[in-house]
Amino acid sequence: MQNAACAPYIVMENNEKKELLYDEDPLTEAVKRLFGLSYLFPYQRLVITNILEAAQAVKEKGGTYTDREFLGKQIVILPTGAGKSLCFQLPAMLINGITLVIYPILSLMADQKRRLEKSGFNPVVLRGGQNKEERDEIWEKLKTGQSGFIIANPEVLLTKQVQVQMEKIKVSHVVIDEAHCVSEWGESFRPSYLEIGSILSFLDPPLVTAFTATASAPVLEKIGKYIFNGIQVNQIVGNPDRPNISYCAKGCINRNLAVRDLLIKNSRPAIVFCSSHPGTERLARYLRNEFDEMGKSWYNEIRFYHAGLSKEEKTQIEKWFFNNKEAVLCSTCAYGMGVDKADIRTVIHRDCPPSVEAYLQESGRAGRDGEHSKAILLFGHDDEKIVERCKADNSRITALLNYAKNIKNCRRHSLLELLNFDGGNEVPQDNCCDVCMQKASVLLREEESIIEFFRKNKRCFTQYEAAIMLAESTIVRWSQEEASRVIGYLINTGKIKVIKGFLWKNKITIN
Repeated sequence: MQNAACAPYIVMENNEKKELLYDEDPLTEAVKRLFGLSYLFPYQRLVITNILEAAQAVKEKGGTYTDREFLGKQIVILPTGAGKSLCFQLPAMLINGITLVIYPILSLMADQKRRLEKSGFNPVVLRGGQNKEERDEIWEKLKTGQSGFIIANPEVLLTKQVQVQMEKIKVSHVVIDEAHCVSEWGESFRPSYLEIGSILSFLDPPLVTAFTATASAPVLEKIGKYIFNGIQVNQIVGNPDRPNISYCAKGCINRNLAVRDLLIKNSRPAIVFCSSHPGTERLARYLRNEFDEMGKSWYNEIRFYHAGLSKEEKTQIEKWFFNNKEAVLCSTCAYGMGVDKADIRTVIHRDCPPSVEAYLQESGRAGRDGEHSKAILLFGHDDEKIVERCKADNSRITALLNYAKNIKNCRRHSLLELLNFDGGNEVPQDNCCDVCMQKASVLLREEESIIEFFRKNKRCFTQYEAAIMLAESTIVRWSQEEASRVIGYLINTGKIKVIKGFLWKNKITIN
């Protein structure tokens, strides 16, 4: 059964609000017969209807899928876990020709292949590293009609060998999943995403649908530019709000320590998103050691995942995480798109993601089963350095940091506003966000306790001496290095000071 908690009744088509109701019709009968589902959500119905009507118009015009006048193009923005896959799977079973779905990462391609096979499809996967025998088998299945569904990434579709073969088959519908990658990756480390428009020109499909979970005006502009070559296309926007997710943000200095404490307090399974490959590995080791010393039997429940792992390692970790109710996965964004584990209860961002879109995409891994879940964003003084390094996306990162530091406005409303979505004034009555529950704080979590320590011990300790004292006595189990780092931050920000005079030289006091 689809998740009713993710079913907004209000959708927007070309900036016009529409309220859609359920109705028994041939589409409902088809989804019952082919997928065993009892209904379609309103936005699913709208997307699917647009695809089928465009396909029918082409057939009526000339009986082929080559008439440019009736190209069916649309951008679809639906929240994570809202059933977007059905929006192209059902049409794939009802129209002639091949459906090609472009995915950004191999783990997502593998996961989608598994899900398609479960739904009765016989998909083929085009990716790098395949030998001649594998490719020959793929082309044979497509040419003979054994398969009508291709999974691929943009890089492989740009190769000459693949294009030669693709000329021999008829692609009716091209789907670009996670289309926001055009904006977030295309102009940096995935230039192939800037060539999707040329791929579409080569394939010349009548039906093109770009899906994303979140997209602000700048991202939509990039999608329109690089995928649809700047022409105006239909837009369908489902409410991006996820009412079953409670949002909060916490300031901290020692991020690994903050992650440790949050995992103790919140439900699992959990994902902790980090910004780098080494960061995921260091955090996983740190958490294993900490929980082992604390007497918690979590050692085998913590693993890391990133794009640098081998295919076999990724597959093994994906299976482990998918079937584990107590798992904690430390991951980069490589696990952040489309991998469907429904029961993730907690998503923690150790590091600030590059944009609001990325944050909502990754936090949306939580609660795909509709049950209450939590999304926690950590922030701190070192995020300002990230802003300086990422000048191209400065405003987008700054907007997310401002969201984290804002303790006056509902976080749910703030996120919707950053996406330029009018979400109204309704919020969940319970567990909306830390602001609504009056638990938000602009302070970094370590500040208050350290300042209070020096308030009680003015001019008693140097930074080195205080770090030893705090490491030995604190109930939160700081190491000496962690305590020294916090003290150093408070000195640099002027909240405590080192005495320069002779009498208490190098001792610390309160300003």
